[in-house]
Amino acid sequence: MRQAKLLALMITLIIMCGCSKSTKYEEQFSTWRNGCIGTANHEIKAEVSASDKEKVCEYTLLYNSSLDGETVKVLAPELIAQIGAEIKEGETRLTYDGAVLDTGSALTGKLSPLMALPTFMSVIKDGHWGNSWTEDNDGTQMLVSELEMSDGMIMTLWQNNSDMTPVHAELRSGDTVEIKINITQFN
Repeated sequence: MRQAKLLALMITLIIMCGCSKSTKYEEQFSTWRNGCIGTANHEIKAEVSASDKEKVCEYTLLYNSSLDGETVKVLAPELIAQIGAEIKEGETRLTYDGAVLDTGSALTGKLSPLMALPTFMSVIKDGHWGNSWTEDNDGTQMLVSELEMSDGMIMTLWQNNSDMTPVHAELRSGDTVEIKINITQFN
């Protein structure tokens, strides 16, 4: 009887230790998110890759947000560099050298690579926190958080644990990673 009580106590303590770490990570992420949301202007430069069963597309994108709206500019590949998107409430337009272009179809089922960074910011702002943990990445401690949107899209976000700078994100639908984002600049 005494051993059963001791075993139950040990299991409870293990569960409580795990929960307290997760709560600590959630608080750490929430504090960063509140500061990020409170800032109207953002600039993000990232390498974005999207893939389906037939191909992989890679882009370097520059994202800016302000009170006037959001813009995304393609920096690479060179063939389509300078194509951009202007995103304002209720409308999205692709632009190139003053011309407005048709958006065409998305490479993936739900998300176009050009919209990856606006979606990234939307998930940061509106995503429901699900879980956090830490990982070691080449000697750098990373906070990893999972956020879920009401439509079922899930983003896993890796941040440098020392200053909470976003480093990498994966946007997925179900078990399929649709977009990978390697962030090279986050202001």
